[in-house]
Amino acid sequence: MAENPGEHMPASAHVFRLLRERGVLLPNAVTAQGNYDLVVIENGFVFTSGQLPRLEDGKHVMSGRLGPEDNLEVARTAAQLCLARTLLVLHDALGDLANLSRLVSLRGYVNAESTFARHGAVMDAASQLALDVLGPAGRHARTSIGVGGLPAGALVEIEAVAALA
Repeated sequence: MAENPGEHMPASAHVFRLLRERGVLLPNAVTAQGNYDLVVIENGFVFTSGQLPRLEDGKHVMSGRLGPEDNLEVARTAAQLCLARTLLVLHDALGDLANLSRLVSLRGYVNAESTFARHGAVMDAASQLALDVLGPAGRHARTSIGVGGLPAGALVEIEAVAALA
């Protein structure tokens, strides 16, 4: 069992600079696309709604469905974009990522045919990015789930749980 890796996550400005350096495009804002909250805070934990790989304009989504022979790079990029949007949602809700102690878990949904078996390889891109930009506070538990469809035909959707500092 992994213990709390530190007192808090790095400051948002540092995290967003690292994301930009890695070529991850961030929107100016993330808005709910329906009747739900982007974030719920309860008992010291922060739960995010699922984030799709929406492009900078907020309207277009990286979409598609993976088959067993497909190249994973586009889906891995989509997973990274989902994570970046998740971090932006956390920042917007809390004022700064430094108000969190750590990322607790990620749940990733991968839009794929029933014969696709590399869901974890897609989600590894988001997990590695979390470690790259958050350091030890980015280590988390994870679930990777294959689904037959996602909102807007998205390739990937990610939701997260984080712990308050």
